[in-house]
Amino acid sequence: MLATDIQLARAASVAALATEGVHAMGRGRFVEAATYEGAEKVSGVVVDPEKVEIHVVVRWPLPKPIPEIAGSIRERVAPEAAGRRTIIMVDDLEVGADENL
Repeated sequence: MLATDIQLARAASVAALATEGVHAMGRGRFVEAATYEGAEKVSGVVVDPEKVEIHVVVRWPLPKPIPEIAGSIRERVAPEAAGRRTIIMVDDLEVGADENL
């Protein structure tokens, strides 16, 4: 059975947040990145018929390169995505208070 858009958005959010190096879900750049169904909203994930767009904030220092973090998220989401293209957008970088760049 195929997941609804909101179920897919929930699963993508959980998968992204469980990935090493992800600090939080992103909000998008010019418009809010979210999927809506009824009164429910999943922030940081946009689901449409062709793609799943996942917006994240990564943590500094990075545990691994950003392309590897994105690949890990894609692998976690692929079983739920039903063949949709999965795009990972890094919206921001979270630097700890005791970390210096």
